[in-house]
Amino acid sequence: MPRHSLSEWLGLLQQRHPTEIELGLTRISRVAQRMGLSGSGKRSVATTLVTVAGTNGKGSCVAALQALLLKAGYRVGSYTSPHLIRYNERIVINGREASDVAICRAFEQIEEARGDTSLTYFEFGTLAALLLMAEAGLDVAILEVGLGGRLDAVNILDTDIAIVTSIALDHQDWLGDDLNQIGAEKAAIARPGRPLLCGDRMPVTGLVEAAGAIGAQLLINGRDFALQHFPGIPANTLPPNSVACALQAMALISGLPSDGVDTSALAEVAVAGRFQRLQVDAVPVILDVAHNPQAAQLLAERLLPEKGRLVAVVGMMADKDIVGSLTPLMPLVKTWCFCDIPDQPRAAGAGMLQALLYNAGTPAVGDAVCCPSPVAAFEKALTLVAGGDRVVVFGSFFTVGPILERLHDSEGKNCVDGKG
Repeated sequence: MPRHSLSEWLGLLQQRHPTEIELGLTRISRVAQRMGLSGSGKRSVATTLVTVAGTNGKGSCVAALQALLLKAGYRVGSYTSPHLIRYNERIVINGREASDVAICRAFEQIEEARGDTSLTYFEFGTLAALLLMAEAGLDVAILEVGLGGRLDAVNILDTDIAIVTSIALDHQDWLGDDLNQIGAEKAAIARPGRPLLCGDRMPVTGLVEAAGAIGAQLLINGRDFALQHFPGIPANTLPPNSVACALQAMALISGLPSDGVDTSALAEVAVAGRFQRLQVDAVPVILDVAHNPQAAQLLAERLLPEKGRLVAVVGMMADKDIVGSLTPLMPLVKTWCFCDIPDQPRAAGAGMLQALLYNAGTPAVGDAVCCPSPVAAFEKALTLVAGGDRVVVFGSFFTVGPILERLHDSEGKNCVDGKG
């Protein structure tokens, strides 16, 4: 029997390491080597390893590539973060989330192997994912970078195909505010002689130069591959650059020409919290984890053609570019429901969000309300909609997640999937 339940393990891991984020490969590499996951004589995590970095669109790229591979009969594992409702969402083997028992068993093996080496919450989870994938006999493992690239935990392994979906400002406290430096950090997941797919059509110089210094085979969206090279792509709500990268990765893995790749699986790909449409009590709702200006701009562009005004539910981390993330939505929003995010020390208070909104020159105080939690803000928003209005929820995984959980707990009585 496991010593701890999954919730107990997660609580322990959150409290144990002195800092939530501590970039660097020394600690996790040491433990991975003890576990036979790296170094000489290492166990294979999968025949082919794909690593996905980028400011935005990573999760969508992973989901698209996973769907394409599964449809083609490959054995596939994926590792993503953060999760929205269940930790199990992070580790998916052949289309199924890892069970509590499997994750706890992996945690126990890591605990035994680590000795006196302290690991962060993310490092523990990364090792668990690699261990479960190694046990599954996979053809392809897809690993999403948590933060940056060069010093992220997943970079302890040599990838066969590296993907950088996009470059923009985010996590400046860790990555800086120089796009060239950020591009170089993310490009560092690439390896000599192996493909590095770039989703940006005009990549920053730092990424291009870093790819050259590594000796990677740089393939750029719009120059070396493009959506239009893959016929019959079904309609979906995923970011086009992420889909293009996933399709090109599929072509490389399968050895097929672009016109030979079966794209039909993309019709069924829906990533929770990424322009996710629902109907709640007959009110159209869109959930999107957009939490930086680039993602917010894409969200605004998707919302612009639709009718009606928006009631926005927003909670954000204080270290984000809050004004830059609110600005693209300002012309579309008639009422803002800002929320605190309890139990998240990095979160900005609802009052802080409201003050920043007003300081940015938006309308009068009556156009915004403050609420104690994401769920409270969402329930308030549902009372404020008029005919034709929609509710949009954005700003953080920690905002969208509790609302999705609330809707799941209601057992769908008043909530149905909308058409994308």
